[in-house]
Amino acid sequence: MQSGFFRHGVLIGLLALVAGLAILVIDWLFVLDTPGERIRESLVSDIGGVALVVTGAAILYVLWRQRGDASRFQREGVLADAVVEDVRLGFFGTDVTVRFEDHAGETRRVTLRGSNLALRPAFGPGTTVTIRYDPENPSVFRFQETLDTLAPRT
Repeated sequence: MQSGFFRHGVLIGLLALVAGLAILVIDWLFVLDTPGERIRESLVSDIGGVALVVTGAAILYVLWRQRGDASRFQREGVLADAVVEDVRLGFFGTDVTVRFEDHAGETRRVTLRGSNLALRPAFGPGTTVTIRYDPENPSVFRFQETLDTLAPRT
C-alpha cells in the first residue's frame, strides 16, 4: 500500500498543474477581448498560472523519480539488518548513519543524507532496522519500510 505522503503529493501536484492550466486557458480564451488588454491585464494571472503549472509538474517529477528509485531498490537491492548509530536533523532532512554487514562479510558504516522525515521509520540510535543496499555500491542504501510504502513488493 502506498503511503499517504505519496498519494497526497500526487494529488497536490495534479491540482497545481490543473489549476495553472485552467487559469491560463480561462485567461487567454474567455476573459480578455483585445491583444493590448491581454498584455496589460493578464500578466499577473499568466505568471500565476505558469508558476502553478511548473510547481505541479516539478512535484510530480520528483515523486515519479522517488518511486522509480524505490522500485529499483526493491528489485536489485540486497536485504540486510542494520543498527542505527546516529540520527541528526539537518537542513535538508534527517541524516541517518547505520552499520551493517554486506554480502562480502565486510562491516559498513554509511550515512543516508537528507532522509525524508515523513517517510523514514521511527527509530533512534541502537535500533535495528531492515535496509536494502546497492550491491554495486554498498554505501548507498534505503530503508525497507520506506521502500514498502513507495513501491510495494508484489
